[in-house]
Amino acid sequence: MSEFINDVLVQTILITFFVLAMIMVIEYINVFSQGAANRFMRQHQGMQIIIATVLGLIPGCIGTYTAVSLFTHDVIGFGALIANLIATTGDEAFFMLTLMPKQALIIGAVLAVLAITCGYIAAFVTKKHKNSCGQANHFEIHHHHDTHTPNLRPSLQGLKHPSTKRIILIVSILAFGVMAATGILHSNHNHGEGVNHENHENFEQHNDEIIHENHEQHENEEHHHHGADPVTVTFIVLAALSLFVALTVPDHFLEEHIVNHVIKKHFAKIFLWTFAALAAIFVLNKYMDVESFVNGNTLYILIAALAIGLIPESGPHLIFITLYIGGNIPLGILLANCIVQDGHGAIPLFAESKKYFFIAKGIKVVLAALIGLAMV
Repeated sequence: MSEFINDVLVQTILITFFVLAMIMVIEYINVFSQGAANRFMRQHQGMQIIIATVLGLIPGCIGTYTAVSLFTHDVIGFGALIANLIATTGDEAFFMLTLMPKQALIIGAVLAVLAITCGYIAAFVTKKHKNSCGQANHFEIHHHHDTHTPNLRPSLQGLKHPSTKRIILIVSILAFGVMAATGILHSNHNHGEGVNHENHENFEQHNDEIIHENHEQHENEEHHHHGADPVTVTFIVLAALSLFVALTVPDHFLEEHIVNHVIKKHFAKIFLWTFAALAAIFVLNKYMDVESFVNGNTLYILIAALAIGLIPESGPHLIFITLYIGGNIPLGILLANCIVQDGHGAIPLFAESKKYFFIAKGIKVVLAALIGLAMV
């Protein structure tokens, strides 16, 4: 039971808090720069595909929501849209940055190259085709945003008479920061990263990149008392940024964007999907040889990665991240799933134009299958 608590429950709480803090900071930046992407895209037509790719690389749904909105209003073309949808991994980007930051950056770089390449090819092929996506509907994609942008200039006015929700948020962030500074989160994180301890040696045989990271982690553990490791520093910086947001945003932003959007819409989903994925892998590792099964059924696992990638929702894809971290699947399968899936960022596109949604998904499935087959 203690092993289950350490490997699953504690890790789930850690990941959930980390992801929510990242979403909160990005939400702040997004609202603070309201309309900037739209204006910049209109002013730099020739850089649409690159800008759309950058938007897709932003963790979460915000970058994809923005690109879909710009496409449905005929600001960007299909090439920019497909580049954005290839680059994005939705909320799974938060998990990868939390659990395997170095591999997440490598995957992001690969997705960026694929996105830009496919984006320019798609733009060339469709340059004579007019965007038939119903722009006249003026589709509102991010309903939690009000029609006015709140004043986000840093202010401590909200602390004069802080609400109960603000106090709870501040205390939670401070607790997170203290645990990070004292090394509690560091030990749990390192323990959690090896969810599959029994397969650690096999895991190293599958990924040279992971080998390098694991060696660095061991060195960090040996010299833990000689300096702060990158994981601890990341936790502390993120806690400081989220604390700044909690202390300075007006009540409107706190209620509408943090409580109603970040916490109410993301907390349960992130916690439950994380717990389910970690628990499933924990049980599988206890009662079956996951690695042998995967090695004997690689093609079927790849097909499953492509099929699950079609689901326009964040959460189900976490199983492939967890399998990869445990050394049970090769990078090609995880990358294939990342290419196909786009979290729930493409749901507005499905609502606006099922035609473009399925065309985009079809292109991504073909690309992901080719990449996956080449790498497994």
